Amino acid sequence: MKKILTSLLFICITLTAHASLPYKNIQKNEKLKFSDNVWSIKVNTATADYFVKSISSGTGNYSEFYKPSGKLAFSTGCQYEFIKNGKLIGYSNPELKFYIFSLSKDKLVKRELTKNEVQELFSDYKIVTISEFDKNTNSINIKKPRGKFKVLLLNDTDEYFYHYSFSSKDAKFKSYPLTGLIDITKGGILQFSHIGGNTNLFPQYALFAK
Repeated sequence: MKKILTSLLFICITLTAHASLPYKNIQKNEKLKFSDNVWSIKVNTATADYFVKSISSGTGNYSEFYKPSGKLAFSTGCQYEFIKNGKLIGYSNPELKFYIFSLSKDKLVKRELTKNEVQELFSDYKIVTISEFDKNTNSINIKKPRGKFKVLLLNDTDEYFYHYSFSSKDAKFKSYPLTGLIDITKGGILQFSHIGGNTNLFPQYALFAK
């Protein structure tokens, strides 16, 4: 019995452990500035031309940015933001999409990143798009090389994946704060589902990584 419990604990840790990302998330209460078309977290608080990150109430956990006065400036609609070469990039967990942001006359301008742009950001990941899944079985076969295998599930459709996550009975993997990214350390069948279910409204997807 003790051996069974130990095995189950190991499986739970394997499935829930978070791997580290190459880009640091802008944290709650961290300050952000946009000047000369460049985003930066190096802020002079003596001025008032910066924004403070907050998280929306409710289950969406969307990022909101406020002016020092307390007035809402904009919301990215994402749960994770980072700066790369002066560019502000956000990731939406329920959409499985990346966005790039700028400001024009104090209004947020948002553009979805292309597959090629995402690949440049995550060059060591294999990108698998939703449209590549078999339409009848919602499954896809991907060849896993020896060793660790990084996969990025990217949504190129209008589908929405609220509260979706990966799980598996035989494969081993590490997840990220970004829902569509995983490190597969042992091949097998990975389910991508809404709270473990499989319905018409929230269909399950399967990745056969062998």
